[in-house]
Amino acid sequence: MNKVLVVDDQEQNLYLLKTLLGGNGYEVLEAANGAEALALARIDPPDVIISDILMPVMDGFSLCLEWMKDAGLRDIPFVFYTATYTDPRDEEFGLSLGAARFIVKPVETDEFISMLRQLLTEVQSGMLPVPEQSLREEVTYYRMYNEALIRKLEDKMLELEKANRLLEEDIAGRMRAETEIIRLLEESRRRLKQLEALHSIDIAISASLDLRTTLNVLLRHVESLLEVDAADILLFYPQLGQFKFSAGRGFRTDDMEHLYVRSGTSLAGRAVTERRTVLVSADLGSKTNPDTALIYQKEGFVAYTGVPLIAKGQIKGVLEVYHRSPHKSDNEWLKLLETLAGQAAIAIDNAQLFDNLQQSNIELALAYDATIAGWSRAMDLRDKETEGHTQRVTELTLKLARAMRISEPELAHIRRGALLHDIGKMGVPDNILLKADQLTDEEWEKMRQHPVWAYEMLSSIRYLQPALEIPYCHHEKWDGTGYPRGLKGEEIPLVARIFAVADVWDAITSDRPYRKGWSEEEALKYIEEQSGKYFDPKVVKEFFRLIYEDRHKL
Repeated sequence: MNKVLVVDDQEQNLYLLKTLLGGNGYEVLEAANGAEALALARIDPPDVIISDILMPVMDGFSLCLEWMKDAGLRDIPFVFYTATYTDPRDEEFGLSLGAARFIVKPVETDEFISMLRQLLTEVQSGMLPVPEQSLREEVTYYRMYNEALIRKLEDKMLELEKANRLLEEDIAGRMRAETEIIRLLEESRRRLKQLEALHSIDIAISASLDLRTTLNVLLRHVESLLEVDAADILLFYPQLGQFKFSAGRGFRTDDMEHLYVRSGTSLAGRAVTERRTVLVSADLGSKTNPDTALIYQKEGFVAYTGVPLIAKGQIKGVLEVYHRSPHKSDNEWLKLLETLAGQAAIAIDNAQLFDNLQQSNIELALAYDATIAGWSRAMDLRDKETEGHTQRVTELTLKLARAMRISEPELAHIRRGALLHDIGKMGVPDNILLKADQLTDEEWEKMRQHPVWAYEMLSSIRYLQPALEIPYCHHEKWDGTGYPRGLKGEEIPLVARIFAVADVWDAITSDRPYRKGWSEEEALKYIEEQSGKYFDPKVVKEFFRLIYEDRHKL
């Protein structure tokens, strides 16, 4: 791998060359000036050096001179790479110092890499001319060096003279430009303030579900950006043909908050009816109904502007702004007011959509729960022996789940699962489900399929998928002897382990046509005996605590 020493006082230039050369398989050394490059090269000689010219401490020409004086370095090819020294005489001077190449920026990257490869090939093949052993005299060097510097100085002086001449000729224009810049700066600051306000309103709309909070944020910006004395937002109720105050700022009394404005007798109603901005700059009281005119008089308002709030073609309300001194609106002021009104309309529309969605979700959830309760009731009506069992065991399961600190959102799924725990028995024939005698082995085999049938019935209903654990697993046992899957220990979902205790407790303490229910003491003894066999010991422990607490309350 060829090693390249890059010398430039500009970090960006160093980075670009390092990236370019490194990407083409070269090892890159870096130096910020000629002195640093000499010290580095004497310790770790490169295969080629690429140097800028204009640098502090030691420039490129001086570096090249010292490079050629050093017997250990003079055979290493020296390449100038500059954007400053572009005069042909600069190239002639650089090459006369012993440089192998003098490359003027800009140059295409592919061409640059090609030139470098060609140079290294010439070195390896011995085709590159060896710098002369006897260098030019110091006097000659400094003469040519000074000539190069003088040329650059003369160029700069000419540029300065031209710039000064233009400056003198255009001083009046510059003064006008400065005035315009100040005006534009003030306008930019004003625009920036407006953009920041709109951004703040956007954030409020997206981050808050409280419409009043969002509208208060918006009105704060209306008040400051438009320099109004007061502002409010009235929501429109088309069924009633009325406006209702929603949010406001700058009012001296709370009269506006309690005012129900009818659409046909108000300035707000005019804005809605005509679907355009309404401006009143004189005789404000005569342009509205007496009740509103009285409030305007108490507030000291003399000028009014109302903008209809329209979202998706529907009227949402009106944004009203007031002045207590004469006010004349220009186009920019009106455009900003209408933009802010548009934001208000979006906020109101979003809030109403969210409220409607919430209401729809509540209604849907209630409909689902009513359906589930209906299914549960149908099962109880089918099996008269267990009528009422589902409601009782559901309530006990929820009580035990709360005692075991199950979260409230999960309790909703537990309730649904408990109500539907025997839904799979809808697949069990009546001659088996309602049989008064003992079931045969074959009949028991079918009966034990009801958890599987419950899973098959409910798993396709997305709403009920989180509630499947109880219908599917409530007959599993802690020791693994349950059904349908023979789950063991904590393989059984916790909610199913909780339900199993509540289910058995209600089953053995309830009367049946063929037997009387057990006493609480007998039932507790059985559940204690089955702890670690049928039931999860932790659930049993919590269940006993719950029973004893209830007894103590009684």
